[in-house]
Amino acid sequence: MDNAPSASALPRLQKEAGGMDTAVADGWPVRAIHDVADAILYTLVYADLFEYPLRTEEIHRYLTGYAAPLAVVEEHLQQNGRLGEHLGSAPPFWFLAGREHLVGLRRQREAFSLVLWEQAKRYGRLIAAMPFVRMVSITGSLTMNNVSSPHDDIDLLIVAAENRVWLARGLTVLIVRLARVFGVELCPNYVIAEHRLELGEPSLFAAHEMAQLIPISGLDMYFRLLESNAWSVNYLPNLSPRRAMVSEPGPVGRFCQQVLEATLSGRLGDAVERGERDRKIPRLRQIAREQGGRGAMYTPDLCKGHADDHAASVYQRFVTRLASQGL
Repeated sequence: MDNAPSASALPRLQKEAGGMDTAVADGWPVRAIHDVADAILYTLVYADLFEYPLRTEEIHRYLTGYAAPLAVVEEHLQQNGRLGEHLGSAPPFWFLAGREHLVGLRRQREAFSLVLWEQAKRYGRLIAAMPFVRMVSITGSLTMNNVSSPHDDIDLLIVAAENRVWLARGLTVLIVRLARVFGVELCPNYVIAEHRLELGEPSLFAAHEMAQLIPISGLDMYFRLLESNAWSVNYLPNLSPRRAMVSEPGPVGRFCQQVLEATLSGRLGDAVERGERDRKIPRLRQIAREQGGRGAMYTPDLCKGHADDHAASVYQRFVTRLASQGL
């Protein structure tokens, strides 16, 4: 599913030696990472929070806080050094000691994900043909084929044209309602403007969200998104783009998109955008307050609908799990 980036596609953090620079990572848990063995343990502890054993190449891709080539990761995994007491394996998977049952769970969830991927691609490409949509990508557990059922929600991150976030979101909701008729739950939780591509405060959780994101359309915008959040390589220095799912709208879709954009690019579009924005932002903010969530954010250039502060919860669990491993 992953493809290696071009030399200029993503700024890389160069680390020939040494561990995580805690000065650039607010909230970095517990102690700094000093070597590849530390990085492997941190990587598998984080994956374990999501009940997700990793293949060797996945450990390399998501290696936490320390850059190392695949061959070095393989060498460390095969050694009977200090990693041995912490890790178990059932080829091709690695996991924390005593967590062998996660292999069967991962295979089951991969089967569920196959069903959802067909739906995600179908409806994602419909959304990509909506006016003012510049990128559609899948986020969340589906990107790791780690859904808990074939009926899970499909989380989406959408990039919209400048001054058209709320219009694009409103049109996307029409596709959401269509999908729901057929029993498919689409969740466009994140809609951002093309000139404001920063995804918030740097953190390991946010870096994983960036690394795991899979674009359905808008490859150029996807690379811009990565470049705008280049801080991610401070946490995951082996991060590389994922683009195997990209498929742009066909001639009919592009034509309809261009016609509708021409119609809605002037005063009419401004009025619809303003109406959607003024109607939805207060309402969504109120819902977020009622749910007690701190993760939601609604501005003219951003619709972030995560009412629960999932990142904070993951961080606390990560710190606890690291401590249990003596890290």
